[in-house]
Amino acid sequence: MIYSYSFFKTTLPDAQIKAFGIDLEIFFNTVGIKSFCIDSRNIESGQIFVALKGERVDAHEFIENVLGKNVSGLLVNKEWLEKLDKLDQKLLKNKIVIAVNDSLVSLKLLAIAWRKQFSYPVIGVTGSVGKTSTKEMLFHIFNTGNISAFASFKNQNTAIGLSLNILKMRKEHKFAIFEMGISHTGEMEELADILRPDIGVITYISHAHTDGLGSIEDIAKEKLKIFKFFESKNVGIICGDKDVLTKDFYPHFPLITFGKKTKNNIHARLIKITAAQEDIFGPNNFLTKFDLKIYSKKYKAVILGNHEGLINNALAATAVCTFLQIDAKIILKALATYKSFEGRYETIELKDKKAFLINDCYNASPESMKAAIKAFSLMHCKGKKIAVIGDMLELGSTEIFWHKLIGRFLIKSLDIDYLILVGKLAHLISKTAPVVIKTKKVENWKQAKDFLSELLDKNSDSLVLLKASHSIGLENIVKEFKA
Repeated sequence: MIYSYSFFKTTLPDAQIKAFGIDLEIFFNTVGIKSFCIDSRNIESGQIFVALKGERVDAHEFIENVLGKNVSGLLVNKEWLEKLDKLDQKLLKNKIVIAVNDSLVSLKLLAIAWRKQFSYPVIGVTGSVGKTSTKEMLFHIFNTGNISAFASFKNQNTAIGLSLNILKMRKEHKFAIFEMGISHTGEMEELADILRPDIGVITYISHAHTDGLGSIEDIAKEKLKIFKFFESKNVGIICGDKDVLTKDFYPHFPLITFGKKTKNNIHARLIKITAAQEDIFGPNNFLTKFDLKIYSKKYKAVILGNHEGLINNALAATAVCTFLQIDAKIILKALATYKSFEGRYETIELKDKKAFLINDCYNASPESMKAAIKAFSLMHCKGKKIAVIGDMLELGSTEIFWHKLIGRFLIKSLDIDYLILVGKLAHLISKTAPVVIKTKKVENWKQAKDFLSELLDKNSDSLVLLKASHSIGLENIVKEFKA
C-alpha cells in the first residue's frame, strides 16, 4: 500500500510493490504522477524521485533539494524515514513517500507491474549496433502514419532506464518501442523479464562489449535471450545475414529475417548511393536508393544519407511494420523522410568556422567505425577532410587488433587530409594507417578540439568526422563549437 507522508510513514516490502494493494492506473491518474526520475538535477514537477544508492553517490543525499521542486513524492530506502523527520515538514506536505527495502529492486518491480496493465504490442530492440536508430526509425514510421506510439527516451536501455520508460506507457498508445542494451552476460534475461516484449528485434551482431560479453558467439547467445519468455503468439525479428544468429536457432514462435541477402524475408537489392547536388557536401546531400523486397512484393525505397547502417535499420523497422500490417506506402514515405539524430551521424553546420561536423560520437565498435569511415569517404568538400577518431572501448583482449585493423581500413579513404587520434588505443591506428594521411596524436578531447580549431581557422569549407566511444568525450567538441 502507498501512503501520503502527511498522514502516515510506513515501509513497504519489496514483494508487495508488485501489486501495491491498489489499482495502479487509478493511482497514477489520481495523484497526477507524470513519471519517475532518478536524476535530482533534471527532475520536474509532477514526478516521483527515485533515490538510488550507487557505488559512488547516494541519491538520498539530494532529497531535501528535490522536495523544493514541487515533485509528487519519493521512492526511498526505509532507513531514510528517520532523516525525513528532521526536514522542514512543509516540504513533505501532500507528498507521496514510498519507503522500501531497496529502491532499485522496487523500481524494477513497479515497472513489471505497470507493464502488465497494457495489452497493445510492445517491441523490444537489441543488437550490437543500430538499436537506437532502428527504434527512432520505427517511431518515425508510426508518427508518419498518425499512429499513437511510445518510444523510450534516447539510449535509456539498461534495467534502470528500461524501468523508468515502462512507467511512461499510457492507455492512449497503440504500440510501445523500447531499446534493450547489455554489456555483461546475464543482463538480457533480466531486461526481457522486466519488459516481456511481444516483438523482439535483433538488429545486428558485431564485436561490441566483448570485454563483458565474450566472443561473437557469446554475444549472439546473450542477445537471443531477448526471446527467453516468448510464446507461440510472439514474433522474433533478426538479421538473417549473420549466420551466428541463425545457426542452430529453431524457435517455437514465428520468425522474420531481414538483411541484404536474398534468403531473408525482408531484403534490399540494387543499392545505389547518389548525390542530390554536386556542389553541396554532407550526408544530407546523399540519397540511398534500393529495391525493398517484402516477401514476394517489391518496392522502390529511398533513404536520406549514405550510411550503410541505415539500410539495415530500415529493413529491421520494415520487418516490424510488416508484422503489424502497416501499409507499405506509410513505411516508404517514412523511410524517405527520416533524418539522423543527435550523435548518430548527425550533420552540424558551423557557420563561424565555415565547416560541417559529422557527429557520430555517441559510441563506437569496429563495425560502426568502418561504416562511418566508409560513408565519410563518399563525401566531397572544397576544403579539408578531417577525421577525429578516438578509442573504441570494451573490446577486451582484442582491442589492439581492432584498432590496428581500423588503421589498415583507412587505405580506402586516402582523401582524408588530417587524422586526429584521441586516446592511447586510438594512437595504435597510426601504426597501420596510410603514411600519406597527416596524423596528429592527442591525449584527450580538449587537445583534439584545440588542434581541430586551428585547422578549421586555416581551412574553410572543411568536413569533419567525429567518431569514438562515448566516454572519450568527443561530443564535448560539438558542444564547444556550437556554443
